[in-house]
Amino acid sequence: MRIPGQLRDEKMGDEAMERTLLKDKEWDSIDGQLCLVKAFAPMAKVENGSVVAIPGTPYASVRLRCEKSAGDITGFITHRIDFLMLWTAFNQRTAVPGTRVEARSSEELNPSGLGENEEVWLVWSRKNYRGAGRLFNTFLPRLVVMVSRKGAFELVLDRTGQVRPELKGEARALATLPVATWTPEVMKE
Repeated sequence: MRIPGQLRDEKMGDEAMERTLLKDKEWDSIDGQLCLVKAFAPMAKVENGSVVAIPGTPYASVRLRCEKSAGDITGFITHRIDFLMLWTAFNQRTAVPGTRVEARSSEELNPSGLGENEEVWLVWSRKNYRGAGRLFNTFLPRLVVMVSRKGAFELVLDRTGQVRPELKGEARALATLPVATWTPEVMKE
C-alpha cells in the first residue's frame, strides 16, 4: 500500500524511490519547479463543461518528472480548476473558466487536444497569488499548465547544449517556449 508523501522502494533491493504527493505539505517539495507530465489519469470526468467526480476523492493523478527531483513522482489533483486545466491540455485545448489562457497563435487553441509532437508541463506553487488571494490561498488552484513541443522539457533542463546542439541562440530559446499556457486568474501574470 502506498502512503502519500512516503518514499517507497520500487525495485527489489534497489534504492530507487517514488514519491507520492497528495497534500500541500507534500507538494511543497516541488514548489516552483517545472515538471513534465508523463501520464495523466483522470478519476473524474467532464460532461458539458462541468466536472463530475466522486466526493472526497482526487480528480486525477499525474506522473511527473520534475527538474530538481530524482525519479518519477505521482501527484494527486484535488482542485477542480487544476483538473480542468490538465483535462483541457490533454483533451480539448480551449479556455477554462477562472483562468487566463495564452497561446502563440489561434491555431494552438483547438478542440483536438494533445498532439503526438507535444508534451504537457506544470508548475505547482502556492506563492504566486495576487492581492487578497495570498490570504485565502488554501482554497485556490495551485497549477500553471503548459503545452510545449515534444522534447522542449529536455532543452530547458540542458545546461550544456548537448541536447539538439544545432539549435543556437534565439532558435533554441523559441524551441523551449510553451505553445499554450493556462494560469489561474488569482495568480500573478
